[in-house]
Amino acid sequence: MHLPAGVAGPTEISFDVRCFVLPVAEGIVVIDTGMGDNATDIHRALERIGAGWDDISDVVITHAHADHVGGLNEVLSRAGNALVWAGEADAGAVSAGISSGTATSEPKVRAAADGASFRGLRVIHTPGHTQGHISLLHEGEGLLFAGDAVGTMNGVMVRPPVPFTADPAEAEVSLRNLARLSPRRMLFSHGAEIPDAASRLRELIERSAPQQ
Repeated sequence: MHLPAGVAGPTEISFDVRCFVLPVAEGIVVIDTGMGDNATDIHRALERIGAGWDDISDVVITHAHADHVGGLNEVLSRAGNALVWAGEADAGAVSAGISSGTATSEPKVRAAADGASFRGLRVIHTPGHTQGHISLLHEGEGLLFAGDAVGTMNGVMVRPPVPFTADPAEAEVSLRNLARLSPRRMLFSHGAEIPDAASRLRELIERSAPQQ
């Protein structure tokens, strides 16, 4: 994505948008769906692990921003039997964006409650960026999918831009909750994986919070 100067700060910024294809014991979990028009990329990721669209059991949306949910209809048109999950406070907005005919069961979007587990993933309620933002912890691997609770830019861990964060103070609380998990690895919706992410997250929190 490219944001012109003045949208998220005084200068133009560019950043990647990532979604994830995760093989689990009973299917494939897709975490976020990007802006849309990226079915080819998801298809290639499925092929690399020897899977296809019919193998997708679940689609999890970390939050209801367009760069994470924009491709949902496209994914469901190919994997219509998949269950869709989102945080309790964002589930309604995600459901409202699903075109009729693309989901095969009701409710369209299942609310992923804090602490709930499915497919080996534990839901971590991390509000702030949006009210219903969630992160996911693969407990068997110690792997945290952080969504937009935190990201990286040029190898440095960063908070999401304040203009796109509904409640920065609440987002800080969520960061502290994630830090307590001490994951072995972290994957971000924006930015590449970095080494020793748990320590880098604690360092980020110790620095001053962004101005409101």
